[in-house]
Amino acid sequence: MTIANRVIDPALARQLYRKSEMLKRKRMGPPAAIESFPRVTKTLTGLWRYSEGLKYLEELIMVEGGRQRTGFPVAAQEELIFLHQLLIEQHRILVLRGQKIGVKPPPGTKFTLGYKNTR
Repeated sequence: MTIANRVIDPALARQLYRKSEMLKRKRMGPPAAIESFPRVTKTLTGLWRYSEGLKYLEELIMVEGGRQRTGFPVAAQEELIFLHQLLIEQHRILVLRGQKIGVKPPPGTKFTLGYKNTR
């Protein structure tokens, strides 16, 4: 039995690709509200297993006295609070297992809290 080596029509290939991408997006559901803030998402994923990640989330959720901030939409705030609770639980589990939580941020990150200590 001979199989012909045919190249698929480019127009048909594009149509199939678009259809598969549409089905993937439909299966995945809507993106999380926090994903509309790429800098926050990138910083948070880089600091997730470090103690600085918890500090970063706390700074995003709470406003220090005297500081003005626009804030996040309600859906994004709810996700930040959920992530904060999740990270606290993950750190607690790591401690119970005897694993260490990284104190310093990973090499190559330029994370600083939004304010500098002026002392």
